[in-house]
Amino acid sequence: MDHHHFLLVSLSFQSHINPTLRLATKLIRAGARVSFATTVSGLNNLKTRPSLPGLSYDCFSDGNDTEPDANVRKPGYVQEIELIGSINLKNLLLSKAKQGEKVDFLIYGMCIPWVAKVARELHLPSAFFFFQSAASFSVVVYQFFKGDGGMVNSDIDPNGLLQIPGLPLLRHGEIPQFLRPTEASFPVFREHIETLEKHPNPCILLNTFDGLEEESIKPIRDHINIFSVAPLIPGETEEPFICDIFQDSDRETYLRWLDSKPAKSVIYVSFGSIVELGKKQKEEILEGLIEAGYPFLWVIRNHGEDDEVAKSYRAEAATADGNGLIVRWCSQVEVLNHFAIGCFVSHCGWNSISESMVGGVAVVGCPQFSDQMMNMKMVEEVWGNGVKAVADGDGVVGREGIKRCLKVAMESEEIKRNCERLKAIAMEAVVDGGSSHTNLKRLFESFKCNS
Repeated sequence: MDHHHFLLVSLSFQSHINPTLRLATKLIRAGARVSFATTVSGLNNLKTRPSLPGLSYDCFSDGNDTEPDANVRKPGYVQEIELIGSINLKNLLLSKAKQGEKVDFLIYGMCIPWVAKVARELHLPSAFFFFQSAASFSVVVYQFFKGDGGMVNSDIDPNGLLQIPGLPLLRHGEIPQFLRPTEASFPVFREHIETLEKHPNPCILLNTFDGLEEESIKPIRDHINIFSVAPLIPGETEEPFICDIFQDSDRETYLRWLDSKPAKSVIYVSFGSIVELGKKQKEEILEGLIEAGYPFLWVIRNHGEDDEVAKSYRAEAATADGNGLIVRWCSQVEVLNHFAIGCFVSHCGWNSISESMVGGVAVVGCPQFSDQMMNMKMVEEVWGNGVKAVADGDGVVGREGIKRCLKVAMESEEIKRNCERLKAIAMEAVVDGGSSHTNLKRLFESFKCNS
């Protein structure tokens, strides 16, 4: 890329940071310089900042410099960050230009469509990085685009089924929450599309690969310039690229523990950086894991009053014939690529689903919110690399359900074959000549044409 300078802008949620920084590594390997920018509080909150030649870190104030980006859930935060953040991001870009570090291209993540407006003001080309699935973005396009590029009626029948090209029929509860008109985040995604409509040459980067979601991507390309660039995660032979908002203080312990286990024998359990399970659900998962009899590694984040509960679970797991290990946090990519992992009990966030595919690991899905129900539907009904754990009327998956799903995921030959197939397709996408490798070249060519 002749050392062109990209600025990647992200909120500081773990699920936003990881794909954005992994995209940064791809751009750097292609010859670009990259600056990663997030809010002041967000950058200060990072426990680790990966070091890579060609990568630098910047921040801009959103008016909440002493608090993390959890404020995004508060009423008015989206408007506040647009008002204050846009001014400070513009000042950052102007300051960098004065210092001889002029930015040539902006890439911005979800929930911050105003970054594109800043780019237009400064006559910079930009791209929207949608770091969830193509299936989710298909719903975005269906909801918001007409054939002539205009907005459509966004009403969804809560009792009906939604038919979208390339996807199975979707029930109302399987539609990503941020695309339901009743959700607070809905206007943000409408603004994303309105912003793209105003762009003379709208550009979208998708955190997926053609071999996985070709049927979902095809209809989208009729409307927008799409570049699928995933998987945005390191392969088995690479050093882990870790950027965490939680301290990974147990790393040596769990890696040594995993090394002692047979291949494909361990259940890995993690519900990501946001999901908070209730006490009853934790109890059912723990008992289901112990009764199933497989070794298990479970991430339970500590949160104040929950500390004592987590400690009791750790003690009980440790007494289960040494079969259980509960940690506060872990390097998920490292764990999912470890030879001992055979199954992943997950909330089904898109990063976790993608990481499980590259690791060749089966999924037991316990989706909670956002796009997770739709991701699990694709896993179970389309890709065949996992099984959904069904919750009761109170939203709790019981121990018997956990045990049943673990047995299926660990023993099904069909699921194992599908996991290996998806892993191979993912790796093919990123090698020289692969679809994502080629799409990245297309992105660079597009950038040159519009510079």
